[in-house]
Amino acid sequence: MASQFGVSWAVLSKFSRAFILFFVFAVAFPLVLGSLYGVPAGNILSLIASTVILQAAAPPLGLALGLTPAAILIIMACFAIGIVVAILEICQSLALSSQRVKDWIDKVGKKMKKYPAIKKYGAVSCIAIAWIPGIGLYGTPIIAWILGWRRIPAIIFTTIGFVIAVVFVLFFASRLSIDQILIIIGIAVIACIALLGLRKFIIKEKRK
Repeated sequence: MASQFGVSWAVLSKFSRAFILFFVFAVAFPLVLGSLYGVPAGNILSLIASTVILQAAAPPLGLALGLTPAAILIIMACFAIGIVVAILEICQSLALSSQRVKDWIDKVGKKMKKYPAIKKYGAVSCIAIAWIPGIGLYGTPIIAWILGWRRIPAIIFTTIGFVIAVVFVLFFASRLSIDQILIIIGIAVIACIALLGLRKFIIKEKRK
């Protein structure tokens, strides 16, 4: 009983730490910088919220809000650091609380031995992994954690990969008018809602 309480307390501590670290890097730090340079807090929070959903595709909304490319890069880089740190903390808490997760990690580790190229480049691979559709910013730290890559390099290289993607999106978005950007954002939101609805429908059909 005491050991179970100890594990539960450790998991709760990890989740609390993950939330605090995310808030500090992804929210508090951009807001502090914004207050120093006169950037409205509402615009910063709107970009952060859109980044949660759109990830590297969020810059057009930042431009529509009147944020400069430099401000968008800084805000989204801070978000990337915060979310990667938080996900790594959550992964660690799951490893502490679930034997299945521990066994799964060992299984994945054995499979990864078949792909020496990935281990050869180590955490640097996070730059490329962050670009893979379906993995992106949220999946990359999970892969880094499973493969046992060191935390700081994984955070740095994942953030670099994400920022590079943001730069590409900014480059193309800067060539569009505000009306065009808003139309693209609207289409992206509708597409996300449609995909989520389709996913739920497929899951329900499989359960029948």
